[in-house]
Amino acid sequence: MASISSDFTLSVDSAEVTRALDEYLDAPGEDVPDVVQLARRHRALPLWKDFMGCIALRPSGDLVFWSWDEPDKVERVGSAGEHDRRMVHAARAQGARRFAGIAGLAPARGHDARICSSCGGSGKIANVPENVVCECGGLGWVSW
Repeated sequence: MASISSDFTLSVDSAEVTRALDEYLDAPGEDVPDVVQLARRHRALPLWKDFMGCIALRPSGDLVFWSWDEPDKVERVGSAGEHDRRMVHAARAQGARRFAGIAGLAPARGHDARICSSCGGSGKIANVPENVVCECGGLGWVSW
């Protein structure tokens, strides 16, 4: 179960994140070179990308964001309040699928979790391309 020491800092093993980041940098899969270069520069593991930017995890457990418009400006996630909570949920879900070796990355389903109203619990939004991720991150449930 994931533990969060603040809303946007995860309790993860720094060595696990560092190892995953190093492996990602050596073999980034299908990520474009710009994303890999920014991950290297910011020492942050990309968890989730959209048309605005990227949410990434640092070995410290901090979740950070950089936009495609200002890629050198890295901010800790959290300034957008509830919007950031939703984005972090999706980012953690997506990141946990790709980097399964990082304990504490996946969102933990609490007793108050609800079926996601956007996808009806399926984890996929109907009639949209496969690369569009539901706000539940594909889990089918949300905590809000």
